[in-house]
Amino acid sequence: MPGYQLVEIGNLSPNKNNGILPYKNKIGFLDFLREITQDPLPFPKFYKVQVVGLEEVLFAARPKQEEMALKIYSLLKSAAQNLERKLIDVQIVFRGRLVRGESFWVEYRNVKLPIGHIFGSPMKQTDAQGNHFYKKSFSLTNGII
Repeated sequence: MPGYQLVEIGNLSPNKNNGILPYKNKIGFLDFLREITQDPLPFPKFYKVQVVGLEEVLFAARPKQEEMALKIYSLLKSAAQNLERKLIDVQIVFRGRLVRGESFWVEYRNVKLPIGHIFGSPMKQTDAQGNHFYKKSFSLTNGII
């Protein structure tokens, strides 16, 4: 199913034996946002892309990280139909620790960053090798907390 796969870098191979395979096409988060706002969407059908740096964008936006998260949510939400139509898979890699509690956040540089404002509170999933990740559809239903 196309959508967002949210994963900590420590759960990717080769960082971990039998880790989740990283997607070969890699792009920074701000570049990804720029690409998905283009018309037409520049990614080919069935494209798999690894996106890095979301936590850095939110960290740099402090003390307005919640406002930035809501802007990101809006941009991703507006691109959802085009990403879904082309069956794109987006792997968002975090250097911080993903935590799902009362809300969903990433712990990065000892700061809790509100990714739940973007992705809601997806359930933790585990692959056959015991690697944890979170999956979210492009529609981001219930994304805003």
